[in-house]
Amino acid sequence: EAFALGGFHLDSLDLKTNSPEETRRIAGALAGLLEEGDFLALEGDLGAGKTCFVKGLARGLGAPGGVTSPTFSLIHEYLGGRLPLYHFDVYRLRRPEELEGLGYEEYFYGDGVCAVEWSDLIGSYLPADRLLLRFSREGGEDGAGGDSDAAEWAACPDGVKTGSGQAEPAPPRRLTITAEGPRGRRLLDDLARVLPKNQQ
Repeated sequence: EAFALGGFHLDSLDLKTNSPEETRRIAGALAGLLEEGDFLALEGDLGAGKTCFVKGLARGLGAPGGVTSPTFSLIHEYLGGRLPLYHFDVYRLRRPEELEGLGYEEYFYGDGVCAVEWSDLIGSYLPADRLLLRFSREGGEDGAGGDSDAAEWAACPDGVKTGSGQAEPAPPRRLTITAEGPRGRRLLDDLARVLPKNQQ
């Protein structure tokens, strides 16, 4: 049962998302619960849905403009919404220590919400209190050379174009959310309450 009852809290929540739009909706539900200083650590292979999820966060926070992967600039700031959203992609860091020259503490422990893609590459720098979100392909192998819709999911469409030009549903994804720390556990409990039962 995905609820905190009798003083017990969830440690993790396993979700299935059947389309990029469902991924964005889950992110939007989480966005409505986020507070200043919340930290989201995102893991998963290329095209698994991380950037798509951040798009839903930005939409849910009311940030104007679109979201793009910050792979080449490392950090994107989305301001003007209910809370600032700081979006990191640390895939191209040569060493985790490179974070120290970026003033990362101002983002990780700052006045907004921080979402970090490829967070497993900087594990020793992550806040102890966080949500860990692991994205994977449902029923398939993970990896950069995975299924052909990876780039499509990364771009967050609602379907995959076939050779005839028709859009077919994108294969589903699995999202496992794990809570670390007291704030992380409260956030996960609240998310379980607001998500539809058929999503869990």
